[in-house]
Amino acid sequence: MGRFLLIRSKGVCYESFYTFTDCLYHALRRYGADVDVFDESKSANIRIFLGKSYDAIIDFDSTMPDKKLDDGTPVLQALDGPFINYLLDHPLYFHGQLSQNVPQHVICIDRRHVAYLEKYYPELQSITFAPLPMMPVNDDDIKSIKDRRIGILFTGTYTSPEFIQRKLSDINPDARRDVFEILSYMQADTTLTIEDAMQKFLDTREKKIPDKMFRQFMQYYYLADTAAAAWARDIVVRAILNRGNKLTVCGHGWNDFRRYDNTPYDNLEILPEVSYHRSVDMAYEAKMLLNVMPWFKDGIHDRVFTAAGHGAVCLSDETPALNEIMGRSYVGFSLEKLEELSDKIKKTLSDDAYMQQLADAAHESITSTYGWDSFVDSLCSNYLSMIC
Repeated sequence: MGRFLLIRSKGVCYESFYTFTDCLYHALRRYGADVDVFDESKSANIRIFLGKSYDAIIDFDSTMPDKKLDDGTPVLQALDGPFINYLLDHPLYFHGQLSQNVPQHVICIDRRHVAYLEKYYPELQSITFAPLPMMPVNDDDIKSIKDRRIGILFTGTYTSPEFIQRKLSDINPDARRDVFEILSYMQADTTLTIEDAMQKFLDTREKKIPDKMFRQFMQYYYLADTAAAAWARDIVVRAILNRGNKLTVCGHGWNDFRRYDNTPYDNLEILPEVSYHRSVDMAYEAKMLLNVMPWFKDGIHDRVFTAAGHGAVCLSDETPALNEIMGRSYVGFSLEKLEELSDKIKKTLSDDAYMQQLADAAHESITSTYGWDSFVDSLCSNYLSMIC
């Protein structure tokens, strides 16, 4: 049933990549595949996998395209099998890896990311859209909505304006000014992607540049995308709290949220930071799980499927992909109309029966279609034949 090499080349975001690799490993084993795992963090020697033939070599947000053997041979050229780089953020953050002269197949969790790669990275072997599969759940642990103790839960990092300012202080004044201009376009029109804003930035100067230079500009001005995602998270959380709604958060940096404007926010509960796996399990106790897209404009974040799988109602800013997959089984809002958010929250939380209906519909559709087993079945029966 196939042979695979999974690579653990990064260990960030509350060890989330380790969790994703483990989920994929167990799903492939259930499918009947043979699976090897190379864990770079444990100083394993990649040479032990040379000479073996693989149906696919898979990594998340991979650093492997940069790696070379002692003789200078790129690792991915020495390994035998098609390499799949599953990107969980905008491709601009991986410009260095995507530009390496090694064959790569890329999976993206946002269709706008796919379009960006198709335009600016024609050297890639293939580019596909696939949301990150839902984290495993135990249906016996799912409580009814009325029995859950947390009203609205958000799991994720808070990046303060001060942090962004510190990062910007490290670059030259002209570049800093440019970042603020690009960011201003995104704040004025929240439907714009970072590449849309970059193009607008160039258009105002009547400047046309080759595609290869454009992608370098995107990487150089990455802080505009980072700042936009942080700003969106900040304004959504403040829109919830400023209207008196209680919010529970868990993740790094949330103590900075209160310090920023010295507002006590008594309706904000900050839980201790936990691992990614534990944060996912916290969704069992939440009536609603808040998601704020990290500036994905036609994609889905894993918090959406976490809500559906764990029997919670997803509260998220909308994208076309999210609407297609979730339909009416979630509560959507627009960054352009945050004044409407509080009323949506109050109306939804006041009706346990309606919330249960939403949660049940999402759970049924997502668990049957977007779990890791479904992903592996599609990978082995369709995707691999397409790329090989």
